[in-house]
Amino acid sequence: MPRRSSSHRRLFGACVVPTPSRAAARRVALARLISYAGTSAAYTALLYVVYQRTGSSTWVAGTLFLTLGTRGAITPLAGSLGDRLDRRRVMIVSDLLGAMCFLGLAFARGPALLVALAFLATLMEAPFFPASAAAIPNLVGPADLAWANGTVAFGSSLGYVAGPTIGGLLVAAGGAGIVFALNAASFVVSAALVATVRGSFAGLRTDVEEEVHRGTRAGFVFLWNDPVLRRVTSAAAVFAVSVGSILVAELPLAAAFGAGALGYGLLGTSFDFGAIFGALAAKQVTESRQAPWLVGGSFVTAAGLAAVAVMPTFPPVLAAMCVSGASDGLVDVVVEVIFQRRSPDAVRSRVLAALEAVFLLGLAVAFPFGALLVGALGPKAAYALGGAGCVASALMMLPLLRTGPPAPRSPEVDRSPNPGLPFIGDAGP
Repeated sequence: MPRRSSSHRRLFGACVVPTPSRAAARRVALARLISYAGTSAAYTALLYVVYQRTGSSTWVAGTLFLTLGTRGAITPLAGSLGDRLDRRRVMIVSDLLGAMCFLGLAFARGPALLVALAFLATLMEAPFFPASAAAIPNLVGPADLAWANGTVAFGSSLGYVAGPTIGGLLVAAGGAGIVFALNAASFVVSAALVATVRGSFAGLRTDVEEEVHRGTRAGFVFLWNDPVLRRVTSAAAVFAVSVGSILVAELPLAAAFGAGALGYGLLGTSFDFGAIFGALAAKQVTESRQAPWLVGGSFVTAAGLAAVAVMPTFPPVLAAMCVSGASDGLVDVVVEVIFQRRSPDAVRSRVLAALEAVFLLGLAVAFPFGALLVGALGPKAAYALGGAGCVASALMMLPLLRTGPPAPRSPEVDRSPNPGLPFIGDAGP
């Protein structure tokens, strides 16, 4: 029989169930804003300090590999926590453990210790995203799903906009330690906000679903069996492998233009400033228009990244990054909504974690190559590669444009082991 997780109240007869509302999504968005602002500031400070103390792109690549790459490896396990345990508690505990790690970073000095503590912080943070993303469809009504994801992405992007600039300014003014301490405080505030959210973090499940979707690998199995999710994930992997080199190239690019720590921070800020507008636009994307926005946005991202490779001065570089951020922000929200709509609650956190793992592992594969590419051909070569990869990713998703109106859905379809809903057409394998 369908049942709710232990985190929900249900009085049979009176039938008291938390009512989905936009207020819950707004509170999650605020938590994301505060937490992501601190985190992006902290990682800006971390990469800058590591690069400053070692003067090595290889150290930067290694730091990225041990943070983003490691997160990709452990995300499937972290995602299973969001399906097996109370998602609210998973998010709160993840925030608090992350706070402890970043507080330790505030007192670290050597690059090896800094990277080791950042690695530990990555482990602690990993469960938050899949648990929060899986909870969104339960916190709002079905008609508000795109709005909710756009709102949460808007909060995340605002945090990312503020973070790199704050991190760059604080590192230049007072050192990285204060940035790490402020990030620890932001995690505590985020945990407090999540604790006050009113609503259900999980939905109805059946015993059959629980049995069918057992194990950590269930998210990958579901993703592979759904032709649309499989195609989008494959395109995301190509995108990640292509743009991973850009993360290694940002510091050398800022240095090449003589922009220093502030310029490095502005590169990330420009991209995420654009993503704010992408998230706002995504709030209005209807289910029937998801595929055109997904493919078109990928082509725009490609153009923006490729433009960086030919820019002679730094200000146009920031403009190109802003354009890329806007299109990428829209694409990210559309992808998340697609995955949420096509995966049942019992396995949703693991499906989203599988997507994130593929993406982050793609970035990890790109980091060592990125260090070699930047060392041999300079930082602009990484942006040219990123643009080419985005074109390839968009071409892979072109079959999704073969679409008709969304098929009507019922709760029975939503709870099936593999719904395979043709809302953007039969994409094929």
